[in-house]
Amino acid sequence: MEEKKEKNVPVKRSGLTTGGFICSLLGFITCGITSIIGLILSIIGYSDSKKNGKPDNLALAGIIISVIPLAIVVLFIVFGNNSTDETNKDNNTSTSEKSTTTVKEYTKVDVDELEDALSNNAAAAKDTYKGKYLEITGKLGTIDSDLKYIGLDSMTKEWDLTGIHCTIKNEETRNVVKTLTSGQTIIVKGKIKDVGEVLGYYLDIDEIIPQ
Repeated sequence: MEEKKEKNVPVKRSGLTTGGFICSLLGFITCGITSIIGLILSIIGYSDSKKNGKPDNLALAGIIISVIPLAIVVLFIVFGNNSTDETNKDNNTSTSEKSTTTVKEYTKVDVDELEDALSNNAAAAKDTYKGKYLEITGKLGTIDSDLKYIGLDSMTKEWDLTGIHCTIKNEETRNVVKTLTSGQTIIVKGKIKDVGEVLGYYLDIDEIIPQ
């Protein structure tokens, strides 16, 4: 009868075990802050109970429960940082692309200068000006009736057979062209798309500035 009573004697539980279990539970509310305390206390409590020959399941539960919020916090930090890095990278790339597309440096020339370069050496003129952004001063020549393009002629020649073929790309430019008259001095900003010894220069218009 005495032996049976000894087997039914409950496990003597320390305050560390109870405190560790409570701190472990609170870890879900405190984002893992109390889980660290709960883990430490539960480990100590479980170790003490094993020394007494009767491992305390409450201490073991405290250890397991405390690990869960800590694991969640670690995963959040790792994946959160990766997400932030990707976002910053995308933002930096976007900013860089915008800077690249908006900053344009225009070289100032006039129609006579371009035509002289073309007549002297068409290959050299193509190598020099194709793909470049130019700010060209000249005399407004042909105005296409459908407002698809305008011609930019020499300011010194009465008859200009070469000129600059300027392609209109947007409605804003079309509205500006509607206010101009043939023979008027204008400045055209844009990018040279092609250069040919017969057809001359082809330019996509960015802006027209009446003089």
